[in-house]
Amino acid sequence: ELLQALQHEDGLKGHLKIFLGYSSGVGKSFRMLDEARRRKERGQDVVVAAVQPKVSLEVQKLLEKLEVLPLKKYPSGTAMDVARILKRRPAVCVIDGLAYNNPPGLRNPTRWQDAQDLANVGIKVIGSINIQYVEELAAQVEEITGKHVTETVPISFIKSADEIEIVDAPPEEPIERSPEQQ
Repeated sequence: ELLQALQHEDGLKGHLKIFLGYSSGVGKSFRMLDEARRRKERGQDVVVAAVQPKVSLEVQKLLEKLEVLPLKKYPSGTAMDVARILKRRPAVCVIDGLAYNNPPGLRNPTRWQDAQDLANVGIKVIGSINIQYVEELAAQVEEITGKHVTETVPISFIKSADEIEIVDAPPEEPIERSPEQQ
């Protein structure tokens, strides 16, 4: 912890951990937020800067145990409140859905770029993304699934992560989703 504090003060690059899922509903958000909960219980300063608009009951229970910063509202949408995060200066910042685009006119056009900026000032960033949102894989995934995505993250950002945790549903536990979740 002392080393982390010293690195934080010296302005050294933070740490980027990505929970990478094969598809929606495999448990990325739960695993990521459960890690945030454990870190908080160990005394780390953790904030959640962004979550998916719709979450499961299990994820909601985890969020109730964490400090969640509201998204900032703009005339053309919402985005993480990066200025508030920088002022708050948490040790760990959790960002669900790294592929989201920010409203026009913000410093960064995408959430993943905001995450990169936070890591570059020494904040440990833990985020999530599905493979279908990786820019270089989006066309291949669309051929397989028929789902077209417009919000993407370059693979170079994924490769820049200090840690990548692959999340996939165990084959013995098939996920059943309602039509609105697919």
